[in-house]
Formats: sequence, C-alpha cells, structure tokens
Amino acid sequence: MLRSVMKNYLNEEKTSGSEQGVFGLIRESSAEVPIAVDKSTWGTLQQPERLIKKFSFEDVETRNWFIKELIEDEAQSGHHGNILIGGMEITIEVWTHDVNAVTELDLEYAARCDDIFNDVGLLGGCGYGYR
Repeated sequence: MLRSVMKNYLNEEKTSGSEQGVFGLIRESSAEVPIAVDKSTWGTLQQPERLIKKFSFEDVETRNWFIKELIEDEAQSGHHGNILIGGMEITIEVWTHDVNAVTELDLEYAARCDDIFNDVGLLGGCGYGYR
C-alpha cells in the first residue's frame, strides 16, 4: 500500500514539471536553517574528567562584575565550579564530583558562564580562551 502511495506521489511530481524530484523543492528554498550549533570553547581535562575555560578581562571592574554574577548564579542553581582568579584572568573548572565526570549539570553551568561573559562583553573590556 505504501509503495503504491509513494509511487503515485512521485509520479505526480514528475508530471508537474519538476525535473528535480521531491528533494528539488528543498534545494531551491532560500530559507535559513533556524537552529545553529555553536562550537564549544570549553576544553576538557581528565582525572577527573572536567570542563575548563579561561576568561580574560581588560579592567578590574568588568572582571569583578563577572565574578559577582557568576557567584549569584551558583547560589541560585546550587551547582558550583572551581574558580581561580589570577590577575585579570579567571579560570573555571567544573565537573560533578559524585561521579568524577562531566554531566548535563556541568554543561548547563558552562553555558551559563558563557552567557554571563557575553553579558559582560556588552560592557567591553574582555576576551576569553582556554588551555
């Protein structure tokens, strides 16, 4: 039954003047894909498995604002990372200690760190990277 329905459908496509077939309609579309996957800028270390990222700042006020927002987010979410402040750089490591590995909670924490950093970026005076 399905074969006959599809055969009829494909035959209708051919008779409608489309030489490209069913998939030609997709190729001809100029619509943008609504979802894009961002490449993570977090690194992964082992023993224990953990995410790591270094954030760099050009001024103390911006760095301090980032720290304040990060600590407030940790208090709300109940999930905490290791935060190392070294001059104008902040290095964050996060993993779930109960399983000594990266879990969904850690990925969410990392995404919130990036969101906070992007908000700080609107203020100017920052950059980021990881080792």
